Amino acid sequence: MKKQGIFIFILILVLMFVSGCGETLPSVYVQSVNEIMGYSAAGEYNVCSGIVVAQNETKIERDAERKISELKVEAGQNVSEGDVLFVYDMEEAKLTIDKAELELEQLKNSVTDIEEQIKELENEKKYASSSDQLSYTIRIQTLETDKLEAEYNISVKERELESMKTSIGDGEVRAPISGKVKSINENGAVDEMTGAALPYIVLIEEGAYRIKGTVNELNRRDFFEGQSVIIRSRIDSEQTWHGMIELIESTPDESQNNNNYGMSDEMTSSSSYPFYVQLENTDDLLLGQHVYIEPDAGQNDVQSGLWLNASYVAGSEEEGYYVWAADKNDKIEKREVVIGSIDEEMFLYEIVSGLTGTDRIAFPEEGIREGAPIAETPVATEAYEEEYYDDAQVGGVG
Repeated sequence: MKKQGIFIFILILVLMFVSGCGETLPSVYVQSVNEIMGYSAAGEYNVCSGIVVAQNETKIERDAERKISELKVEAGQNVSEGDVLFVYDMEEAKLTIDKAELELEQLKNSVTDIEEQIKELENEKKYASSSDQLSYTIRIQTLETDKLEAEYNISVKERELESMKTSIGDGEVRAPISGKVKSINENGAVDEMTGAALPYIVLIEEGAYRIKGTVNELNRRDFFEGQSVIIRSRIDSEQTWHGMIELIESTPDESQNNNNYGMSDEMTSSSSYPFYVQLENTDDLLLGQHVYIEPDAGQNDVQSGLWLNASYVAGSEEEGYYVWAADKNDKIEKREVVIGSIDEEMFLYEIVSGLTGTDRIAFPEEGIREGAPIAETPVATEAYEEEYYDDAQVGGVG
């Protein structure tokens, strides 16, 4: 009986051990260190494309009632302030001025005639009988009223003529700024959206540039107004400019919207939203130049080495630091790391040893245990998403 009892006890222990080994651990989502810190496989920061556009446009309107005798510029041409853009036909303008001067002369002659009539009536009144005095007085007063009206009309016509001569000038319309001719509307085209007439000539100011980029629904939360960004040349990645996102359009750009998998239904399409970057300087930038735009997370300022968002590092200086990493068998392991410098402003730790950029690690969510399997997709828990998003905003997680 004693042997039988020992056997039963051992059997119970074995069953308990087997039961423990069969426990299912929740899977854990991991990403490479490069991905977490916003680096692609090529080692570049997450970017979107952009183009150099004009900061300001100057619209030159034309007088629709006047003919243009000569257009002196063409679209794409560079102009300097004061250059002649186009010239009005002066023949018709001169006829208009001549007509106005003739009308002015007629008004002045009418005043002279009235003055002469008044003089004659005043002389006749001296020798008129007392019964005719009142009639002469009324006629003289009427002529004096006509004279005042004519003198007023003369002053109006003189101002009108002066304004006409000033506005017409020599017929030449000059560029108010130095820049480039963006467009010329010779055929009276109108805005397709508003129906309003388009300006005759549009000039873009020389050197006054900004960057236009586009974000879609998938990466829009990575960009926000007031965010510092780095503009990087497509030709030379070391050539950069700095700026700030001043505006993200709330209305999608229909011309930029794209569909996934070649399908056009609403469930697979992605809307694109234009945004604009105000630059600190525009040295060496060219209008129409294509560039890359990336969030400025201090990547140009960080020293060489591996820098990781601090929210992914657990432990303490006294007990030692560690991360939850994927081992070679795609299981979670608790891996010790050595911390070097700390960038408190950017919320980054320098990893001296224990981790490489290609290693995959998990966000240290509560409940992670060693031996847990790797999840193929992110863990969709509210706590994880909120904490991850907050850390991304603070630490620049891509």
